Amino acid sequence: MTTTRTGAVAALLLTAVLSGCDSTSDDAAATSSAVQAPSVSASAAPSTEVDATMQIACSVTGGEPTSSCTARVTRNWGEDGTTLVEVSKPDGYTRALFFRGTTPYGADSAESDGSAGFDFTVTRDGDASAIEFGPERYIVPDAFVLGN
Repeated sequence: MTTTRTGAVAALLLTAVLSGCDSTSDDAAATSSAVQAPSVSASAAPSTEVDATMQIACSVTGGEPTSSCTARVTRNWGEDGTTLVEVSKPDGYTRALFFRGTTPYGADSAESDGSAGFDFTVTRDGDASAIEFGPERYIVPDAFVLGN
């Protein structure tokens, strides 16, 4: 499956990258307490602190992700080095997305909101992951996940 990004989505992604992930920008210090991925040792405890926040392209009703959602990343969140990206959706709910390196491998789900039956698919779109989880769409830049 190929994902084609519209001009509006590309503009949202570019704005997000420039405002939160570029370690050379003036805004990086304000939105990120760590711009480098932490080194992980066998005895390292999982992190619970948010490493960075930015706006990502999203949609919760299907179609192209032309809205903007606030996302927070916690690197080394799991004992295995998993990265957690929590997305605040326009409907007021939060979706957790799980990454190993730059590869998304799952999302939280619940029977109560119907998401337990959602399919989770990922395509690469340049230096970002285009995630489809049921009707939800998220574009997550690698630089946000990795911190570089």
